[in-house]
Amino acid sequence: MAGVSFDVAKGELVILRGPSGSGKTTLLALAGAMLAPTSGEVLLSGEPTSRLREAHRAEARRRKVGYVFQDLQLVEEMSALANVLLPRVPDGITKADEARGQELLERFGVGALAGTRARSLSGGERQRVAFARALICDPPLLLLDEPTAHLDDARTSEIVAELERLAAGGRAVLVATHDRRIAQHASVTRVLRLAAGKLEAHSTGDA
Repeated sequence: MAGVSFDVAKGELVILRGPSGSGKTTLLALAGAMLAPTSGEVLLSGEPTSRLREAHRAEARRRKVGYVFQDLQLVEEMSALANVLLPRVPDGITKADEARGQELLERFGVGALAGTRARSLSGGERQRVAFARALICDPPLLLLDEPTAHLDDARTSEIVAELERLAAGGRAVLVATHDRRIAQHASVTRVLRLAAGKLEAHSTGDA
């Protein structure tokens, strides 16, 4: 990464595009304080994170960032609900957490699968569980890495509608994707183009 500078405000749905190897996933990791930059600064809700000790950075990340990984990273032997509740483990899972987790699964249409082990879920079901997990701590920033990979048009439309609702609800949403179906959506605030670790352009909408 060199000379990359941008922000994502609450209420924005920002798309990050670029060819494979351009640095999209790395930039998401930096934005979400999963990686510390070698120079420069990363701010989460206005607070600098780059100089924090790893334990403190992890705490800030857990409370302020929801992340949907490209490979989803569910724990295969745990139930859907247990996967959703994982970010709450350090504080101790409460009945309120369990109720919120179930509510999120219901919201994403997989509430009946709360007790099903992740390894038994279909690809689309797994993705919905990952979305619910990303929201369990009600983070102000949501980061998604290729959330519509291998999805048909109908399911992609559902994902984009959910991202639009999340942004409209006051979250900052940053999505790394190759998918034009997302980038061309009317609700997208900006499109950022990344190439060889450099941010080349900002635009509204995409062609």
